[in-house]
Order: sequence, then C-alpha cells, then structure tokens
Amino acid sequence: MGDNENQSRHYPVKENMPWQRIEWRIQHAGFALLLLIVVAGAAGLFSKGWLSNQSVASTDKRLSVDYERFGRRESNMDMTLRLRQLRGDAYQIRLRGPQLDDIQLQTLQPQPDDAWSTGDSLVLRWHRRADQQEATIWIGTQPQDFGRYHLTVTLDDGSSVRFSQFIYP
Repeated sequence: MGDNENQSRHYPVKENMPWQRIEWRIQHAGFALLLLIVVAGAAGLFSKGWLSNQSVASTDKRLSVDYERFGRRESNMDMTLRLRQLRGDAYQIRLRGPQLDDIQLQTLQPQPDDAWSTGDSLVLRWHRRADQQEATIWIGTQPQDFGRYHLTVTLDDGSSVRFSQFIYP
C-alpha cells in the first residue's frame, strides 16, 4: 500500500477524498449535537432535572414556590408551596392564570377545608391551628396542552409570586 491515504482513488472503490472529509466533519458535528441533546435532556432541559427545578419567593418571603420550569404535555409535574407567618383563623391560596383550564390537578396535600373557582382562579382554604405559623402544600399537576403557562400564586390576597412554565408537546 504505497498509495497516500489522503488522496482520491478509483480502485477498489471510487473515492473523492475532499467530499469524504466533508462527510466526516458532518458526522462529527452530528455526533456532538446528539451528545449535547442527551446531556441537556439528562440535566432537565426537557422535563425533570436541575435545569428545570426553579424556586421563586414573594418580596416579603411569606410565600415561596418550588416548581418545574419545563414539562411535557400529559406528564406529571410537582409544585411545592411554602407558607410562613400565617395569620388569622384560616389561610388561603389562589392559583390564577389564563391556562388554568388546561391544567389537571392530580394530587393536593393536605386537602383543603374549602375550595372554589372564580373566573381564571382556583381558591383553596385551610383552617389554621392556634400554634401554626408555617405550612407546606404539595400540588401535583398534569398539563393537558403544550406551550407557555403563566401562573400567579397568592397567599391571603397579599403575598404573591408569578412564574411561567414551558410545556413541550
């Protein structure tokens, strides 16, 4: 094999080395792109993972929400509400958003004592124990459509947080 491996040849197979090198570059770029997609998916860019997990708090720190920024249509998503400095005989949470009809509640713990909806809002109310200053509420949702979901969570018509979630098809 005295032939130079980087030259085009016609025997035993016709090869055009400049085009062969272009094809190799495309293969390497495709491999790198696929590897990047797999790593991004494992990190949570398309659903659960550290890129997706987000936390937002109200300015007075009475309400904080842990949620997933990215999700998939008809896939379960978790949300945790942490309430502090509770006052009065009861406390209530209002979930509001134009896409609230496209979100199905799968789980809600603890169960509210009262619940009702008005317009684009869902209101959940719990009675407060005399010594209770904090509460944690776990909500499991399932988006029924894809796109960007804008939600507002309000505690006792005071502390409020806004966030958005992107739902993939």
